[in-house]
Amino acid sequence: MRTLAAFIVMGSFALGQDKAPVTQQGGACSANVSGNDNTVSLTCTGLSPKMAEQIRTLLNSARRSEAAQKEIGEKLDQILKQTNRETIPPTVGLRFVYPESPSLVIANPSAGIARDIKYTVALWNMDLPDRNDPLPIPIASFDWIRPNDEGGPQNLFGSPQVATLLKHGDHLFGSAAVICPECTRGRTYIVYIVWGQSGWYSEIENELSGRVFTPQNFLRPARETYFKQLETMAPSQTRIPIGNP
Repeated sequence: MRTLAAFIVMGSFALGQDKAPVTQQGGACSANVSGNDNTVSLTCTGLSPKMAEQIRTLLNSARRSEAAQKEIGEKLDQILKQTNRETIPPTVGLRFVYPESPSLVIANPSAGIARDIKYTVALWNMDLPDRNDPLPIPIASFDWIRPNDEGGPQNLFGSPQVATLLKHGDHLFGSAAVICPECTRGRTYIVYIVWGQSGWYSEIENELSGRVFTPQNFLRPARETYFKQLETMAPSQTRIPIGNP
């Protein structure tokens, strides 16, 4: 945690004489105005070292002239806007594209940067009833995604370990999930794929953990119960067809 405090004496910051102290919030910063000398105390907490140094340099280098006062006001406004953007918690979600060979798109619909994103996909090939384990799709991560942007598509089925377990018309069923350390919530999805043909996915709205939904155990009776649960949890009106981007 970095705290920066500075005092500015500037006529252009006058908010009236002999008034009670005024506090104006801007992200992680507050400007406290009081007294007859138009004195502003600026306190910023939770800033990155780089942003704290920007504010410190700005205040130390500016001259107390009308032009400098205007410049300080404009630059502080820019810095505070950046602070607001950095403190907005992100949220991430998933989309599936390419119906014949689905790939994963990671979406960040928020105004904050999403970092260190982790996504998990657990799918079983229902046409391999003697195979207890899900397809060997590894848990993966994505470094960061800008606000209102997307990452991918990510190829889930291209590795030889997965591709050799698939043939045209196989039915894949399971779930996928995504989360990041600063995200307001995780998201979990039910995923159904007919390999080489089509598929759909549906979000489990009340699941906030960012964990995949899996059977009680991986033995065949538990998997069959699990597949029935997935059908019930994803009514037809919530299913989003896997389409082209």
